Amino acid sequence: MGSVGVNDGVSADDCEGGEADSAVLFREHAPELHRIARAITFDTSLAEEVVQDAFVGLLRLGRDVDNPPAYLHRSVVNGAVDRVRRRQRFRLLPERRAPDIGDTEVDELWPMIARLPPRQRALIALRFYEDQTYEQIGETLDMPIGSVKSGLHRALKNLKEQL
Repeated sequence: MGSVGVNDGVSADDCEGGEADSAVLFREHAPELHRIARAITFDTSLAEEVVQDAFVGLLRLGRDVDNPPAYLHRSVVNGAVDRVRRRQRFRLLPERRAPDIGDTEVDELWPMIARLPPRQRALIALRFYEDQTYEQIGETLDMPIGSVKSGLHRALKNLKEQL
């Protein structure tokens, strides 16, 4: 896999040591990745599975990943969105309450955010809860910046209509 883009201060050289370096990556990135996955799935245990799957994928690919943190972000977002879509298909969605992502403002808006499609929810979570730039979101989701902006615009328009 080529360079994914987002650089959180951990280079590919930092990750070439295998499992030891994966443990460092896990300590540094797991809390943020869990927050993102919970914001998309509304389910703590499912979020943990998604993050674990992302790290397993990283270990499997090893040195083929140029930017492990970016790979993990993309893998978590895509995995969480896929799991939500599968659950919706089988009507297995958990109760739509605010996930515990450490922000009291989320409680008021979360019922409206929960009604958004999973991809729009991911865009909102990355932009407003993780404070990522349009460029970082584009790299994380492998989307052009214009698609990120238009997707966020649609998500915010949907939220505004609910207000």
